[in-house]
Amino acid sequence: MALKTKSIYDEKEKSDGTRVLVTRYYPRGVKRTHFDLWVRAASPEAVLLKDYKNKVINWREFSRRFKIQLRADADSKKAVLDLIDLLGKNENLTLLCYEKEGQNCHRLILKSVIERAMKKSRERNEASSSGSAEDKKD
Repeated sequence: MALKTKSIYDEKEKSDGTRVLVTRYYPRGVKRTHFDLWVRAASPEAVLLKDYKNKVINWREFSRRFKIQLRADADSKKAVLDLIDLLGKNENLTLLCYEKEGQNCHRLILKSVIERAMKKSRERNEASSSGSAEDKKD
């Protein structure tokens, strides 16, 4: 399974797997057939987006605040968990947003948060399985 990111305006590819739009606002000129699911709660809140777009805050501050939102806001937390669940059920998952690949975009932050959460979950599962194996030896 792979977690990828792309611009919603990039060509759709079979290797994309499930295509998830993670924007606060619907992108202009995009048909609903260009993505499988729209998860608005996995995008930055409107005020945060506005502050970044208007250069009130820089990328570093935007990134910090968005990570806080993803951990603290109930809808955002649920969205991250739903995306992790979806990734576990599918071969590939592609996060989509307006920005071109390689530019500062919240989908890269979201991807890192999902990957970190999955890694922690795997580590906990491995620790609990090795712990139960140790218990059996005693």
